[in-house]
Amino acid sequence: MLQDLKPLHRSCFRLCLMNDVGKWLQSGAGVQEGLRLLNIYAPNRHLETLVRLNPERYLRLLQKTLSKFSDSEPAQFPTNQFRNEWPFLAEPACPPELKILAADKITAYHNYVDGHEELFACETLDECFLTAKKVIENYRQNRKILSEFTYYKEHHSCLGKHPIFASLKRISSLRKMSIVALLKKQKNLQGAIWRIRSEIGKGNKPHLFDEREARLKAKEMELAEVTRLIEEYGKD
Repeated sequence: MLQDLKPLHRSCFRLCLMNDVGKWLQSGAGVQEGLRLLNIYAPNRHLETLVRLNPERYLRLLQKTLSKFSDSEPAQFPTNQFRNEWPFLAEPACPPELKILAADKITAYHNYVDGHEELFACETLDECFLTAKKVIENYRQNRKILSEFTYYKEHHSCLGKHPIFASLKRISSLRKMSIVALLKKQKNLQGAIWRIRSEIGKGNKPHLFDEREARLKAKEMELAEVTRLIEEYGKD
């Protein structure tokens, strides 16, 4: 749209755009006003459809899209929406696994939203594939954590299906091992990590990529704890 205007008109257009979007962001960035600005200044039928279908999920994407046209940022309100939705996270008895997953859930959500925005800028099939993969992976991660949170909120006990539970259980068992066993474990883990990285590096069997990445992350967490425990023994 901007390229079709004369230089003077283009400058006026930009000023109006920055002013309108800035006011919208500072006033709370409501959905309906955001869609009106989108249709006027940066028409995007796909994004508009996403926001109308699920405004709660895609409002942030709308904000990011329009904020490019303004120096302003969305108003920061004193809200604890996440904590209010999952109040057990503030409880002393909350399992450590859920506290770790809380940070992972926020990261997965933001990566998911960012990935949706990046899809609009893809120019090649490879870019589309990698970006779509990022969106799908983070969506799945978010859903796995949501299942754990929902179950704990309803039953006040852990569902325990997320890999983090098994991973932390293995790490807990390491603290009961002797220094000799830890040194042997360290060597085994280093070999396992090398093998998994080699498998990933080959690029074959793409359907196993997610499973391999998960195994790699779990092994690296175990190795970090084993190394820490070995170093603690050395200080004694």
